[in-house]
Parts: sequence; structure tokens; C-alpha cells
Amino acid sequence: MSTALQHLDRRAQAIVDAQRALADLGPGQDALPGWFQDWNQLKCRIQSLWLEQIVAQHTRPEHGETEALHRRFSEHWLPELERLDGELQRLALASGLADLHPAVAAALEEEPEPSARLLQLRAAERQLIRDYQVIVGRQQVAYGSESLTVADAEARLRSTPERAEREVLWRQIKAAELACAPELDALLGRLLQVRQDIAVESGAPDYASLHWASRADTIADTEALLEAIGEVFQNVDLALRDHRAGALGVPSLRPWDLDVALTAPTTAALPIEEYVPTAERVLNRIDGQFGGVVRQIRDHGGFDLAPRPGKPNGNICAHDLDRGRSVLVCNFSGGVESFRGLLHELGHAAHHHSLSGVPGHVFWDFTGFWEVQEFYAFVFTYIGLLEFFEVQEVSAEERQWYLRSTVERIMERFSDIEERTRLDLWLYQQRPPTTDQIDARYRELTRTSGVDWSGLEDALSKRWQKPHTFKYAFYNIDYAVAMLAALQFVHAYREDRTAALTRLKCSMLLGATVGAQRIFAEAGITFPFQRDQLVLARSVLEDWLS
Repeated sequence: MSTALQHLDRRAQAIVDAQRALADLGPGQDALPGWFQDWNQLKCRIQSLWLEQIVAQHTRPEHGETEALHRRFSEHWLPELERLDGELQRLALASGLADLHPAVAAALEEEPEPSARLLQLRAAERQLIRDYQVIVGRQQVAYGSESLTVADAEARLRSTPERAEREVLWRQIKAAELACAPELDALLGRLLQVRQDIAVESGAPDYASLHWASRADTIADTEALLEAIGEVFQNVDLALRDHRAGALGVPSLRPWDLDVALTAPTTAALPIEEYVPTAERVLNRIDGQFGGVVRQIRDHGGFDLAPRPGKPNGNICAHDLDRGRSVLVCNFSGGVESFRGLLHELGHAAHHHSLSGVPGHVFWDFTGFWEVQEFYAFVFTYIGLLEFFEVQEVSAEERQWYLRSTVERIMERFSDIEERTRLDLWLYQQRPPTTDQIDARYRELTRTSGVDWSGLEDALSKRWQKPHTFKYAFYNIDYAVAMLAALQFVHAYREDRTAALTRLKCSMLLGATVGAQRIFAEAGITFPFQRDQLVLARSVLEDWLS
């Protein structure tokens, strides 16, 4: 372990030394282009070190040195690296960065040097998020003679065929969650106050205004979009619930019927060993450039797809800007349903590989604008699935099953986003409300049409106590924007495949610093969206369901 720590220390110290030397250089206007490129390279090197720790935590969580290396980097080196980077940022802005890279300068000027008070508040916010993890980490679900984590219980709920068993399991999950509800109520109260104080210290009237200061849309645009989503897609949502009730053979849906997986077709089986070669064929069918991304990741051993004991849940695509390489760490067990997840992560990889191929790309081209990042991921999910059907010669009946399943996931996301973002906007545009007020507001926002919640009002009131509420305020809205844009692209792809792909590839060469509006426009999509664009997106879903 000492050798690995020493190696990390040497690399981190070399970056620190280079940062100090660059700061001492103090460029003038003439020297700024070369100086900026040196700074850009240092940013990429820091990102490489950080990604190594993240990937290690996902691929080698049980390895003895993984946590030690992560703690060493995040607690010992990262604060100094960030401090020196702040000095370089101030030097760059003072030396005329706005003339050399106006978009980068604008992004940096939106983040003034934090005050000591703001640093304290950010630290308090991080501690409260860690406290949240501790609280939910204690949740255990009693099921028969077993004691399950909530994640394991929810996974079992999704696969339990007997409705009576689902109800018992669901009620036990909710009992475990409700047991922690008072602690989480109190925790959110403290978190809301800290975030309000962060907004005031940052010069904003409230936390929502602070968050929206750097977005391409406005709070009013977002509120109108969320309301329109609920209205435009309501009938799709109800049709899916009617179909689910019929498929499960129940007169009406209860909450424990919502997440159970419907019986999937079996003839289009896809073992995990075939994921990578199948993905290469699918992406080659879209465009040879994208198939090449799969080959590159495969050739440097960047696919880690199968679950194993100790491996964290979830899927990530980590792209090393310094080397132009992606690593995909996922938890797939095979099947067409999970293959969609691989297509999603490959969308991220294809986007980042395109950017890496642009001469003179800068670190900031890869950061932020999650609506754009996820747009490419959803595009590859949707058109990749359509091309997969052709590659595998999937029957018409099974195609409809998988398309319906895809629509169901999209609608689950839309409903979740609408509820949570509207709740967040309400939470963060006023003084912190009471717990009873939060519960009542969430009940007002929750769309329960087609689901019988009678007798379960306590559980319904606390459905807002989910990770994103505590960890990432307004996190989900970017996914709604991304999915709506991706569905509009699918429509264009079906109308004129060649033209749509040409526009997509051009848009993928634009870095995040040009902004979401320009990137979407390059792909042929107007943003912020108008209602007719939502109707167009809905038509794609309706076609998939027909």
C-alpha cells in the first residue's frame, strides 16, 4: 500500500509544483494562449487522478488500498489542488481570458472566490449529506426470517410474482423508511436552512435563484415546462397503467404493483458475454465512428460490466481527458433490458470521444450542462435499441414489448421529475417550510391517477424522502430536458437518418462552454422547448405503443 500511496503522492506533488510555477509565471496578454494551454493540461491531469479514485471505488471496492488512496487524494491533496487552481483562475481572468476564451471566462466569472463563511456553509452542507447516508444506511427491512437492505428488498419486490408477497414486502420497506422519517424530517430542515444561508452569502435571494443563475432556461420556463409535461403526456401515462393492470391481472393498481417487472420475452435472449460485440455491431450500423469507440474501449480493457460481491450499484462512464479514453463500470446481468443501459453509457463515451478528437479542446468543454450530456446518452439508448432490433432480427411482438418497456421507463422519469422539481422549486423559493407543509405540498404534486393509495397516506406523504431531495436539489430537471430533446431527435432520425446523424455529429464537437441552446440547435432542436415540441416527442412514444 505504501508504494501506491507514494506513487499517488509523487504525481499529485508534481501537479502542485507545476501549478505553483504557472502561478509564479503571471502571464501577460501576449503569453496568455500558451499559459492557458498549460493550465488546461493541469486541469486534465487533476481529473485523471480523481477519476482513478472513482473508478477504483467501483472496480476494486474490496481492495485494501482503494479507500486509503481515495482518502489521501480527497482529504490531503484535493484542497491544495483546488486552492492553487483558484489562484490560476484569478490570474487568467485578470490577464484577459475573456478575449481569448470568452465562454470559459464567463463560466469562471459565475463562480467568484468563496468567502470564509461560504466555505463553512458548504462544509456544513456536505456533512448533512453524509448524515443522510448514515441514517438511510441503518434502514433494514424485516422480511420473514431475513433482514434485507432497502435496495435488496426493492430488487426482490421488482421480481416477486405473487401479489400478496409483494404487498407484504412493500409494506415492510415502507415501515423501515417511516421509522427513519422523523430523523430525515429534522435533517432536511437543517439542510434547507444551510442552503438558504448559502444563497444569501452568494448574493442571491433564495437557493432556487442561485441555482438557475447559470442555466439556459429560467425558473418560469421550467415551471411552465413541468406543467406542460404533466398535461401533454397524461394520456400516455394512463394508457401504460391500464396496460400494467391488465398484464398483472388486477382490477386496479396498488403501489406494490408499480415497480414489479412485467414478464419479458425470452427468445431475444442476450447474455452479457455478447454485450460488447453486439454493441459494436449496433453502433457500427448507426455510424462507423461510433463503432470505433466500442473497439477502443474494448482494446484497452475499459469494459467492466458484470456485478460481483462488493461492487457498488449503478453504472458510470468515466472519460479520461488526458488520454482520450473511457472506462465503463456497470452492473449488468444480461438481457435486452440491461443492454439499454450499456447503450446509454456508450452515448456518454461517444460524446466525450468526439470532443477529445477536437484539436485544442479545453477541460471546460467536458464539464456541466447535464441536459446536454444526458441528451447524447438518451439518443444512443433510443436509436441504439431501434438498430438492435434490426441487428438481432427481433420479432414484431417482442419489439413492441421492449418499446413499451422503454416508454414506461420514460414516463416514470417524467412523473418523478415533475413531482420532485416542482417540490424543489417550492422548497427553495421561500423560507424553510415545516415538515407538515412539505408533506401536504408533496401530496398535492403527486399524480396518483390509476393507482389506489387508500389507507397508505403516511407512506405517500413521505415519498419525497429520497436521495435526490437531500443530495442534489433540482437534479432531475436536466434529465427531462435531455429525454425530450432525444425524443425529438428520434423523430428527425426516422424522417431523414443521414441528415439527422450529420447534425448530431456536428453538435457532438461543440464543448459545453458554447451552452445548451447552441448545442441543441446544432442537433436541430430549439430550446427552451415549446408545447408543440412536447407533442412531437409524445408522438414518438405513441408510435412505440401502437
